[in-house]
Amino acid sequence: MLKWLLGIPYEVAFWEATYRNQKELDKLFAFSHYGKALTLDGFDATAFMLSQPKPKQAKILDIGSGMTYLPGEYVVDTEGNKIVLNIHYVDPLANYYNRISAKHRPDVPKVEFGMMEYLSAFYPEHDVTLAIIQNALDHSADPVKGIIEALNALQKGGILYLNHHPNEAEYENYRGFHQFNICVENEELIIWNSDKRFNVNDIVKDFAHVETKIVGNNPIAIITKTAEVPAAMLAHEQDIRTLSNALMELTQKMNDPSFMRRYHRQFRYYRFAQKMSKLVSWQTRQDIKKFIKKLKI
Repeated sequence: MLKWLLGIPYEVAFWEATYRNQKELDKLFAFSHYGKALTLDGFDATAFMLSQPKPKQAKILDIGSGMTYLPGEYVVDTEGNKIVLNIHYVDPLANYYNRISAKHRPDVPKVEFGMMEYLSAFYPEHDVTLAIIQNALDHSADPVKGIIEALNALQKGGILYLNHHPNEAEYENYRGFHQFNICVENEELIIWNSDKRFNVNDIVKDFAHVETKIVGNNPIAIITKTAEVPAAMLAHEQDIRTLSNALMELTQKMNDPSFMRRYHRQFRYYRFAQKMSKLVSWQTRQDIKKFIKKLKI
């Protein structure tokens, strides 16, 4: 958890630089489906939402949303009627993101605070119809726990949709939040890093069905909840201990002047680096990343 907390400067600096640069912001919203129809690669989200008894009231979570507003906001029924969806943008860095958007794009919806690994504490009613995690599961402190918590928040028959870049932590050289890789092997969803490896199909087989596919290069999983998540897998007492220990560890670090100086220097460094990176093309940025990675091998 502490390692995840120390990744915050990199993530915040990225979004600050993106929203401050109008050209980059225009690119983001051209890529995003904000203000457009709900679109999820490899999954007919429109048909799924229209199959719900009350599509307009059905709760959708965009978990680890960042500031992309990526999924879209409405579906169109067979009669051509637009149905605006009940979508919630959820991210643990919501307070940072809402300050950034208030300054640079005040028209976008507020991001709600919620941690993927403890999601059922924020949405405890088990009434979520569709949970979406795109390019965010691999940023979490515990992605497998994030999947289990998202499934716990779903109603029976609800869907957890995952879409990620393949093996992003390897590509990003394990910087910032990039600590886990996601891939599909033999039609099974695999989460791994240098220390751990998880087969998600095996982990959730008693309460969910996993369908995987590759769209472009991205591994996609469509996970349907078939039964309630066993209470033993939620481990809320352990969650309390984990969060308490993380809080005390972070408090001790914050009381160390040398640590805090390094932490704030890191913020300044990432803000400068992200600002400079927006002055060159996306391809140039990728080439620089590859060069730096080679230097570290």
